[in-house]
Amino acid sequence: MCCGRTTQPIREMIQPSPGGQIAPAGVRPRASAVVAPQFEYVGKTALTVVSPISGRHYRFAQPGARLEADIRDRSWLAFVPQLRRAN
Repeated sequence: MCCGRTTQPIREMIQPSPGGQIAPAGVRPRASAVVAPQFEYVGKTALTVVSPISGRHYRFAQPGARLEADIRDRSWLAFVPQLRRAN
């Protein structure tokens, strides 16, 4: 029966970077350029939306206003009336 203790030292994990080079654990490779989705307000006044996913507040001050959205909120914002995906 095992006691749950590790008898061998734990080796540091390594991750390949996007360029194929190896980076030590804890060192994050550069993120590729990810374009945040934009949403345009097509209503008649102003609109403030609070995402239940990220907690971010989106304030559309006037019709035609565009804001970049957190990538996590993209699907949720797509279902908000008067908002349209702009890119």
